[in-house]
Amino acid sequence: MKTLVKYLISVAVVLSVGCLPSSVEQHRNIAFWHAQHNPHSIVVNYYRFADEFNAQLNSLSDPTLYLLALNAVTDAQFAWALRLLNNDQPRAAQPFWRVSVAQQSEQKRQQLSAQLLRLERWGDLESLKEQQRLPASDAAEHLKLKRRVAPQFIEQGFANDEGFLLAFSQLQATSQCQFNVLMMTDHRQGISQLNAFTQRYQQQPQPRTASFCFSKPIYLGNTIDCQQQPGLAAKCDWQPFITQQRWPTGFDFIVMMTATGAGNVQGGIMHLNSASHYGLFLHELMHFNGFEDEYVLPIAKQAWLCEQRGFVAPNLFIANGVPAPAGWTLSDSCQTGSKAYKPSADWSIMQYQRLPLSAQYQQLWRKKISEPDYQPVRFIDYFRQMEPAMDFIDKMPNKNIAE
Repeated sequence: MKTLVKYLISVAVVLSVGCLPSSVEQHRNIAFWHAQHNPHSIVVNYYRFADEFNAQLNSLSDPTLYLLALNAVTDAQFAWALRLLNNDQPRAAQPFWRVSVAQQSEQKRQQLSAQLLRLERWGDLESLKEQQRLPASDAAEHLKLKRRVAPQFIEQGFANDEGFLLAFSQLQATSQCQFNVLMMTDHRQGISQLNAFTQRYQQQPQPRTASFCFSKPIYLGNTIDCQQQPGLAAKCDWQPFITQQRWPTGFDFIVMMTATGAGNVQGGIMHLNSASHYGLFLHELMHFNGFEDEYVLPIAKQAWLCEQRGFVAPNLFIANGVPAPAGWTLSDSCQTGSKAYKPSADWSIMQYQRLPLSAQYQQLWRKKISEPDYQPVRFIDYFRQMEPAMDFIDKMPNKNIAE
């Protein structure tokens, strides 16, 4: 009863103000004052000064704005939705912006899409797109990446701002580095993860400064087919892809980041997924230069690798009737009868990827890439085995293939 009396008094005051010989500004100020101190008067006040209220919706208190939104005031519904999104309440906001977004300006819809992007509300962004209410914006471009559209549908300016490339023609190898690496991905999260790996590597280059230079991430989208089975090794179907591209010269290796799959290296190409940690990236990088795993190798690999003799990798020695190097210790790599040895009795990054690179293994790495005649397996060598008629921008010397 007290609330009703208070509300009626408030309405009476506002109506009586209209009879006073005062300015519209005075009327509006009194209306705002009553709205802030008695939210229940907001509806009456709003319809007397709708334009003025709409211009100051963001300054209204939560109870006042919420009451307007509940009373189907379109701009208040949208403003309340934005306030909820800003407070990380996307589910509560959804009903309010859905019923009001059609009446909003492009600028307001950009504010909405930016908040939805921040909260990674991809379904809501898709809904806006289907209604043709998603304006041209970073959110729209990020949604394209999320959907893995082809690179030609991504805005060049957006790619520049986000730090990735859309074509191989934008690439140039760095002559100051011993090895140049193409960083590639088919999905949105891969772009940020590749950039993060590059930034971390640059803070502490391994095995020494100027060993590796990494390109900006090259976004491939749906132009390449990569498997999407988390329990299997990450891999992509390169054979049809390599004949459709003019590959840049001066690059040695490829890092291809897929959405799922276990990390691996084959023929100068590293596959790993965007949930991979940096230790795994460094582990796989060492595979580029011939390092072997020190955990139990796959049976198929043991069948040929463990039948060899002597050094098969900078960190792996197969005895097979010859003595192991002094100080080396048994490795788990070979389990088929042959004895394999590794440099240290301690676990290394080649056995457990989350371990840091030790000084001993860093030295082994430096020694390997410093050998005068050292030639690693490069991705072009692997591609040439798959397709002899590749189209390279410049001719490149052929290399021997090694597993």
